[in-house]
Amino acid sequence: MCSKPAVSREHVPPICLFPEEKDIRTSMFRNNLITVPSCELHNSKKSKDDEFLMTCMAGVVGNNFLGYFHTHTKVKRAIIRKGQAFRNTILEEIQETHFKNENGVSFPVLIGRPNFDRLYSCFKNIAYGLYYHKFGKRFEGESQIMMDFLTFEDEQTEKIKLLVRKRLEEETEKPEIEGANPEIFSYAFYRPDEFGLISLVMTFYQGSKVLVAFKETGIKEPFNLTMKLINSGVKTHVEFDDGTDFEFN
Repeated sequence: MCSKPAVSREHVPPICLFPEEKDIRTSMFRNNLITVPSCELHNSKKSKDDEFLMTCMAGVVGNNFLGYFHTHTKVKRAIIRKGQAFRNTILEEIQETHFKNENGVSFPVLIGRPNFDRLYSCFKNIAYGLYYHKFGKRFEGESQIMMDFLTFEDEQTEKIKLLVRKRLEEETEKPEIEGANPEIFSYAFYRPDEFGLISLVMTFYQGSKVLVAFKETGIKEPFNLTMKLINSGVKTHVEFDDGTDFEFN
C-alpha cells in the first residue's frame, strides 16, 4: 500500500473473515491464506477496519451458509461484546425486518446504509494486496471500485453497476478463479485489455462481489463515449447481443 518498510505480513483478505476452528470444528478454512508484506499502519493498526469489514460482509443476504454461520458465531460475539454503539458504526439508519428466501422460509434481517468510505478503503487494501501477490510488485496508479453486492438508491448508479457487471460477464476469455478457500473468498484477474487496464473480481462467501479496475501509472485511459454521454445527461441506450438493454437519462 505504501513505500514504508515492511515489519510484518498482512492477510489478504483479513483473517477474521475466515471461520475459526472453535466454531466450525475444522481449521480447513484458515489454511493457505494469502499474506503480503505490510508496514505497521497498514496491518495491526487497521484491526478495527478488519472487524468492520467482517461484520458488514458475512451477513449479506445472498451469501452462502458459511457466511450465515459466521454471522451467528464470530460476528455475533463481536456485536454482543461491543454493544449497540458498535452496531451503529456498521450500518446507519438500521431497520429490522424479515426476508423470505426462495423456499418461503422467513428469517430476520437488518437493513441499513453502510459506511461507504470505510468499505471502499477496506476493499482497496485487499485489491492492492492481491495485485502484489499476483504480479510481485506494488500497484502504482489509479483504481476504481464498484460494490456489486449493494443496491444503490440512485437509479443511475445502480444501472451503471449492472452495466459493468454485464460487460464482465460478456468477456469471451474467462479468467482463472483463484483462492484456496473459495467458499469464503475467491478472486479473478482478467487479462489486461487493449489499453492495459486490468479488471479484478473479488467474491466473498460466494454471494457478494466487488469489481475493481486498475490503471497503472503511465497508461492513458481510453476515451469512453458511452460514459461521456451518460455523465453529460444525454439519453443513452446500451444494448448487448442477447437483447439486454440499459437506458440512461
